[in-house]
Amino acid sequence: MLCPCCGITILSSVNQCECGARFVGKPLDETPINVQRLGPALTAVALLLLVVTVGIGITKWLAFAGLLVIWAAWRAVRLARRDPKWYGGYKTAATTLVISLTASAALAAYGISRIPQAWDNYWLRQRAFTQSEMHRVANLLEEYKRVNEGYPKDAQEYKKVIGESLPADYWDSGLKYQGYAGALADRSVRNIRVPIDNFELRSAGPDGILDTEDDIIMRDGIFFTDAEIKKQPITQHLR
Repeated sequence: MLCPCCGITILSSVNQCECGARFVGKPLDETPINVQRLGPALTAVALLLLVVTVGIGITKWLAFAGLLVIWAAWRAVRLARRDPKWYGGYKTAATTLVISLTASAALAAYGISRIPQAWDNYWLRQRAFTQSEMHRVANLLEEYKRVNEGYPKDAQEYKKVIGESLPADYWDSGLKYQGYAGALADRSVRNIRVPIDNFELRSAGPDGILDTEDDIIMRDGIFFTDAEIKKQPITQHLR
């Protein structure tokens, strides 16, 4: 071996070099020391804690990042199993993977069970928007009726007397309007102005087709389904 002081080659059995340097212990073993890498396993654990913390505290949508946790934990398990000499943390990574898979399965089941309610809420928001537009039109019609003792006859007259076109529903289809004479109207009478006592507002609904089950219908400020409207005579006073 080499003397650490002068650098000459000496026998390992001697206790002192010719230069006077003395050995105080056995020379270090030159065999490389293997240090297991725990980075992949600890990264998976850190990602799991991050996703859980942010998902609970900020938004549940971040739970989809659990896929990243599963991938990181699976990678750490694979590395530790393939090369345990260099990669450690197998049990930690395996536990993280099991937790992530279990939590993901539970969240997936919960999400699937919530789909019908989410769809219903989505439909209610669409319907609420359309109904609010109908209420606004109805208020304008009531103001007009107080002054003119009747509603406009049709959409053309509505635009002329109200000063604006009928708004669109949630699906960007224009609302349909029609005014109707009351029960005292006599169809045999000609050239006589009959007061328009009733009105109907109708949205074609999400399918965009009128006279179907998903129509949103208001008569004189009251909402009806398409089936209910078909049972109501047009001349019936709805108030």
